[in-house]
Amino acid sequence: MSTVLHTANRAIGIFVFHSLNYKLIKFGKNIEMNNNNININNNNAGEIKTFVLNAIKTLCWEKKEFTLASGKKSDFYIDLRRISFDGEYLYSIGKLLYEEIKNAKDLKFSVIAGVPVGGIPLISAILTASFLDKNPLKSVVIRKEKKEYGKGNIIEPVQFLSKEANILIIEDVVTTGGSILKAVKNAREEGYAITDAVCMVDRQEGGAEFLKENGIVLHSVFTKSDII
Repeated sequence: MSTVLHTANRAIGIFVFHSLNYKLIKFGKNIEMNNNNININNNNAGEIKTFVLNAIKTLCWEKKEFTLASGKKSDFYIDLRRISFDGEYLYSIGKLLYEEIKNAKDLKFSVIAGVPVGGIPLISAILTASFLDKNPLKSVVIRKEKKEYGKGNIIEPVQFLSKEANILIIEDVVTTGGSILKAVKNAREEGYAITDAVCMVDRQEGGAEFLKENGIVLHSVFTKSDII
């Protein structure tokens, strides 16, 4: 686990999602929801994991023929965005990913980075979980290509990165590992090190092996065998 660079000095804003009938109380106490009665102080990893896994099985998994981003054909699809863009589930997802990061053996990094688009909400959730654990992390976004305007940076924000920075990649679902490797190559071309990646779901279709061949260890919260 990386050493925390700074102590957070600002409070995190809490958004009230009226459609879910949240009862809002300041951090340190409960946040109740009518549907699932989620407690922000719930540290029972088993309960949180079961809650998210059930959501993936019922809301994200679809049995149908699809063409994946890699171009491969598949008879099922896992669309994690159905819950990762939903405030009812995002905190729990971030909690699981944060615990995966914290408990991973010999994992060293300076910042976390989301792979657009699916990884973006995940890094926000991880940052929130780390803040509540009094261990606030930093994050960046690795673009698919450099901007032709502004500063033209392929990684933002650059102020969190030193010359020796090691970036931990965050992804939602991994099939072949191609999306992660593209982000890795972009970061390595800028001089940064990447040795590990963390995903919510590994479809177990060669992604972990492919990434290992390119010097990246893949850590996953769930695999296809957990879901199907």
